Amino acid sequence: MDYHDMLARLGEGSAHPGGFLATLKLLDSLSLPVGSHILEIGCGTGRTACYLAKSGYQVTAIDLHRNMLDKAVRRARQERVDVRFIQADVAALPFPENHFDVVFVESVTIFTPWRSALAEYRRVLKPAGLLVDREMVLSGSKTELMSRRLKQFYGIRTLATATAWRKRLKQCGFTKVEVKEHSRSMGKWGVDHDPHREMDMNWFEDERMQRMSLTNDRLLAKYGKKLGYAVFAARAPLEVKKEK
Repeated sequence: MDYHDMLARLGEGSAHPGGFLATLKLLDSLSLPVGSHILEIGCGTGRTACYLAKSGYQVTAIDLHRNMLDKAVRRARQERVDVRFIQADVAALPFPENHFDVVFVESVTIFTPWRSALAEYRRVLKPAGLLVDREMVLSGSKTELMSRRLKQFYGIRTLATATAWRKRLKQCGFTKVEVKEHSRSMGKWGVDHDPHREMDMNWFEDERMQRMSLTNDRLLAKYGKKLGYAVFAARAPLEVKKEK
């Protein structure tokens, strides 16, 4: 069992800085055109994907975790919305080039080989399509021990500052790169009720889950002051016209 297995069993639908309330605030600020075709990367139990579908968007959502996706499918049925859920790896998206208007990501890219992930986001976006990515960022100095512990427990593959992420986006061909939000702390998650949360109740009796929960609390207490988050918005390049 790893950290993502734990989230799946808990039915956590918004495991990112700020939680679902932060997602709602972000989406409201973006004012995306109704009818946009949105790809959500790392949809988890489908909470954001279903909200987007209810809001009038065409939504495709991927996740690598089967248990997460099963819960997402059931959520969509309960909410009576149409979302296309696919089990897929972010580093090898099963979609053609120039396919989506928006790629929406929250706390996923740090768990991936970032060059491959950003290249795939760009590839599947239409010319001038929008990438929105909320990620945990480094706000203090890191040590090898810190990096090793966060990688070992959470599966984080890269820790970088907001400035470094901006440079990476530009290196991967994105334009008009903006930092829409930047906090030097993880902040507090707003408490909200998720009526469709599906929790595996036997987790209370699972000693592994209890130990993982304690480890999570200890790591955040120890390293939380060195971690913040940022929301990046960037555009795929305009299509280059070929000479006849």
